[in-house]
Amino acid sequence: MKLELETYMPSEAEGITEVSQATVRNWRRAGYLPRPKGHARYTIADLLFQVAMRAQVARGVTPEAAAKYSGDIARAMFHSMIWSEKAYSEETYALALATVEIPAARVDRLKEAMGDQFNLATMERLTALGNIAEVAERTFVLAGLKSSNWLIIWANGELEFYYDGDDFEDRFFGETVYDEYVQGPVILFCLGAMAKMVLDRLPRAAIRLAPEAQ
Repeated sequence: MKLELETYMPSEAEGITEVSQATVRNWRRAGYLPRPKGHARYTIADLLFQVAMRAQVARGVTPEAAAKYSGDIARAMFHSMIWSEKAYSEETYALALATVEIPAARVDRLKEAMGDQFNLATMERLTALGNIAEVAERTFVLAGLKSSNWLIIWANGELEFYYDGDDFEDRFFGETVYDEYVQGPVILFCLGAMAKMVLDRLPRAAIRLAPEAQ
């Protein structure tokens, strides 16, 4: 299975990101965004970068500073996004589902363990999603990276990602009033929620089958 990113027109991008094309042009002229070759078309990677920029600028971060963080934020949001069915075209998901093979012995063990809660169709869909997500990780150079849930931009400009199982209560809520990283505004982003927001706005799925795979 070969995957590629869907593209979106500028008018579609504006509706997804809530960043006006005038602002995009200003950010390009300032060097915060790359200049397109030919007519502007955007992939989900471009849109997530713009969403990250807007989220920070709306909270008082300068565009120059926001541009430094937006690549990491966009990458983390995309990593979260690939584990959602909504990220993939119907053709992509159908192909993955058609190739799912679950050994009968495993089905029997799960039926015995889960009883009436076991649902074969649900198991097949989750398996298909896991298979596509692994392909997406390899295709878009995410394999081996952890998917972060939270991002904190501390008052001193330090950027810090947090993952499942991380305990940041001491650092975030501890006795830290004398530390420069909390002496000023602290910005907290829930990356999974931001990714879902973008997915819900897409007119078409972000990831599709490459032409040679159809």
